[in-house]
Amino acid sequence: MSKIVAIYVRVSTGKQADRDSIPFQIQECSNYVKHFLKTENFEVFKDAGRSGKNTQRPEYQRMIEKVKSGMVSHVVVYKIDRISRNLVDFSIMYNDFKEHKVAFISLNEQFDTSSAIGEAVLKIILVFAELERKLTGERVHDIMMNRALEGKWNGARVPYGWDWDTKNRCPVHSETEAEYARMMYRLYDESHSTCVVRDYCNAHDIPTKRGGEWTSKTVADLLRNPMNVGDYRYNYRKSARGKRNDPSEVIYVKDVFPPLIDRELYERVTHQMDLNTLGLGKDGRKVVSKKTHVFGGLIVCGLCGAFYHSDSDPPRADGFLPSQYRCGAHNRKIHCKAKGTSDVKLGPFIFNYISNLVKASKSRKLLHSVSDLEQILLTGPEFEQVAGIADVGLDVTFDTIMHGFKPKRYTAAPYTVIRSGDSDALTAKRDKTIRALERLKKLFLFEDDAMSEKEYLMSKRELEGTLSDIENELSALEADTADTKYDDMSFISTASGFLIAHQIASGEHINYRELACAVDAKVLKDFVNSVIERIVLLDGRVASIEFKNGLVHEFLYRE
Repeated sequence: MSKIVAIYVRVSTGKQADRDSIPFQIQECSNYVKHFLKTENFEVFKDAGRSGKNTQRPEYQRMIEKVKSGMVSHVVVYKIDRISRNLVDFSIMYNDFKEHKVAFISLNEQFDTSSAIGEAVLKIILVFAELERKLTGERVHDIMMNRALEGKWNGARVPYGWDWDTKNRCPVHSETEAEYARMMYRLYDESHSTCVVRDYCNAHDIPTKRGGEWTSKTVADLLRNPMNVGDYRYNYRKSARGKRNDPSEVIYVKDVFPPLIDRELYERVTHQMDLNTLGLGKDGRKVVSKKTHVFGGLIVCGLCGAFYHSDSDPPRADGFLPSQYRCGAHNRKIHCKAKGTSDVKLGPFIFNYISNLVKASKSRKLLHSVSDLEQILLTGPEFEQVAGIADVGLDVTFDTIMHGFKPKRYTAAPYTVIRSGDSDALTAKRDKTIRALERLKKLFLFEDDAMSEKEYLMSKRELEGTLSDIENELSALEADTADTKYDDMSFISTASGFLIAHQIASGEHINYRELACAVDAKVLKDFVNSVIERIVLLDGRVASIEFKNGLVHEFLYRE
């Protein structure tokens, strides 16, 4: 296959002069290719609205991939700064050109790098192009800093509670958001909690500036914004979400805008937020939380991968103080449909499963097969809906208990996140997975000898996990494997000591409710954290448990 000539064109904004417009660049470059290079085998790569400061441009990257694949003979641009205004980036690019024997031609500067003179001239021109860019950037920065010192708005997106007045070209109080913002200050002043403010806003369908749900962070950002008392702060961060600049670089001008709230309330709220950050109360003393969430920080959503948030459930008459857990994505813009759970359901399942694991480790004489192990692990009313345990984790556990077997490596990644942003490919994969699920179900239902119920559920679980990953990636268009040490069964000893002591008092089956009433929650939490690394939930049920030694047990449920 003959090599192509790559024509690269770019404009930074839609306001470029006609002389530098994309159609003009394409016409000039294509005419050159046809008349001087004597070929019509060319391809145009165009980036509209992209800066030349760096190479993070989609069409540029696509062109470079073809260069590295040996598919390009020449790269033609109208002006050299169309392809790069950064000397370092250009040097890297040009080395790629030379390595793959690609000639670089710039029409405006009239040179061709196939000659030594052309190559030298190119580098000189690029030095001056980068110098001009830096000088322009410095001039713009100085102008904007002077405008800020004068209290003039520099064009950033106006925050919540404010609208942009196009006529007077300045921020003004929003008719719809200003009162909500004032309410949020008052509510925080009463509750001292951004979570309370967050939950109130989301419960009453008060959207953020971008129409999403509130988080503790977005609430905190609103409450700390000095613009709400009329002050103008500029150059606070290196970028919109970047690191804070040194205080000496920050411009702070008081009383520039009409205040949204009075300064006394603002200072009271921000002072309390500072105390909360340090874990201090109003009197400056350390606040100790009275509520311990036994499974807090361990639960992961099997649908979206977010950690579950912990909250208190109403206390029971017998003194039981359960916690409830829900997917953390409920407090973000992502609307995850995952069900929540509580200690009422989770506690009995987890503690009795660990108890069964301890019993299995002490019953080697009774373990003649993996099925025997599975039967012991699923003993108890908590596991009535569990059809089985995935073979991989079960096999490793059996070998470890029986033979001290040490597998080389086991990768546990039932819920991986696809990183590709190619929506077409993802859609095709999703459709293929859906068809596979349908075929699997038909095979199980209509072919008696095709597979067992457990084999069907394992295959179905795997396909559903893949489908969930694909759908997550498609909605966001935005895995981790671990080396493990399965020979380390010391966590069973830890569990054994704790549970045997409890069984002396309460019998073989663990009544979690009684246990939670009798034992301090922090003791329970410390125990769970010493044994378990992660708990994955799907449909409000335990999908898998990853233990501290790396073992992962996945549960298959009956439909």
